[in-house]
Amino acid sequence: MTRPNPNFDLTVEDMDLIETALQQSRNILSDRQMTYEFCADLEGTPDREKARRVGETLGRIQQLLGRLNTQKAVCGAAAGAS
Repeated sequence: MTRPNPNFDLTVEDMDLIETALQQSRNILSDRQMTYEFCADLEGTPDREKARRVGETLGRIQQLLGRLNTQKAVCGAAAGAS
């Protein structure tokens, strides 16, 4: 069985691209979550469960964005110190 590679060789530009993609996904999922909640309120459909799952994903994306921001700050500080 293969093991995950703990070493990543990402540039700040790579992290910017990942961050932008995550922000776009977050925006799309946020709109989708609001739609699911609205439909669930109107129709009493199983969309409430979909909204909950999307909310969990949004939370994970937000945490990842925070970690990326921290990593970029560390990389930027390290680059400035050298």
